[in-house]
Amino acid sequence: MPVTRKQTDAVLPDNLVAGLLCAMPPSRAALPTAKRRAAMKRNLLSHIAAESVEAAAIDAAEAKTVRSTAGRWITFAPNVAMKVLNDDGDTRTWLARFQPGGCIHAHMQTGDEEAYILEGWCYVGRQIMRKGDYQLIPKGARHGEIVSPEGCLVLVRSHSLSRNAAELTAAG
Repeated sequence: MPVTRKQTDAVLPDNLVAGLLCAMPPSRAALPTAKRRAAMKRNLLSHIAAESVEAAAIDAAEAKTVRSTAGRWITFAPNVAMKVLNDDGDTRTWLARFQPGGCIHAHMQTGDEEAYILEGWCYVGRQIMRKGDYQLIPKGARHGEIVSPEGCLVLVRSHSLSRNAAELTAAG
């Protein structure tokens, strides 16, 4: 336990001690040599690199990765296949691959749905969606029919309640 002194026990007042310390020139002997500074820098960078590798290993262990060659494509609707990337029971992230003429009928949204066109183009209702386009259809809205005359690939994030096109159509 450190020993504390009362203000009256001080030999010099605190403000005088602080003034003296500030007035003292820095000691050159306390500064490390250029060689020592370089060694300290290498050591510090080595520790940072080791921590980064360790953090990356932890991140990779916690991450879920679905390779493009992995997973299963299932028929979702006429000329449309789906590959589920993640489904936590509330939200599903999936790919929809439309073959030429692929179609998902109009339906009511049971939750928000986000879609991003990765390849090709399609109609959503009367609106044309092209590669790079994003769309949000909110919960409760009527989702227009999706038709792809030439085929497309869409990344979708949606509510997990509906499992297939027939259920989506029945819900709307």
